[in-house]
Amino acid sequence: MKRSGSDFVKNTLVMLSLLGPLAPSAFADTFVVYGATGSVGGVIVEEALRRGHEVVGVSRDPASSQIENAYFSTARGDVTDPDSIVATVRGADAVIIAVGGVGPGNTPEEAVAFRGAKAYIEAASRLGNATPYVIQVGSGTTLNTNGVRVLDTLDIEPGTPVYGLFQGHWLALEAYRQSTGFDWTVMSAAYGSIMERGEYTGSYRLGNQETLFDRNGSSLLSKEDYAIAVIDMAESHTVTGKRVAVGPLY
Repeated sequence: MKRSGSDFVKNTLVMLSLLGPLAPSAFADTFVVYGATGSVGGVIVEEALRRGHEVVGVSRDPASSQIENAYFSTARGDVTDPDSIVATVRGADAVIIAVGGVGPGNTPEEAVAFRGAKAYIEAASRLGNATPYVIQVGSGTTLNTNGVRVLDTLDIEPGTPVYGLFQGHWLALEAYRQSTGFDWTVMSAAYGSIMERGEYTGSYRLGNQETLFDRNGSSLLSKEDYAIAVIDMAESHTVTGKRVAVGPLY
């Protein structure tokens, strides 16, 4: 039985503070990762492989992948194309979408994160009960700080690539919230976090809509610890149908 989001946050805090990083899995699920060669997606792939999972990295140019691991394979595909998604993800245990970028005009509607979310929702309508659980990497600008959406506090002009990217992540989240019939989670670390590789601590905490800060007022989280949170969620499917904030321990 799935636990509520609040229970999961409490239990995660206790578990991680007592046990430290989770041990590699004793089973090998298959995860399909869009954006496997990207800045964040690549670290997520590393964590999944470290635990012995089968990982399929999807891109338009599979030959560009430099990952060498017996449990890693590549597939040609397009995260913005429902037909491609249906053909690629069937039979996977979970799908992780870690993509960014904008399209013509830098509009939010053309942002890859939003187009990918829309395409997955359409693919799910065709796959039905065979739809794999999906985790999408979300922008920290969609989180709130003191009840105010972070994006609304930034001086970013509409029509710019940054605005299109960030607002596209918001549209992706809203699209998932309006979807039905399959399990999803959007996982957002704080704005400005997970930009660089950092210290591997094996710990993190989860929240809901608010940016998470530690006792010193820092919201920074290493990419490595964010990847741990993502793969923990991919293995457990514990919080679905929600956006989850990811941050440092308090």
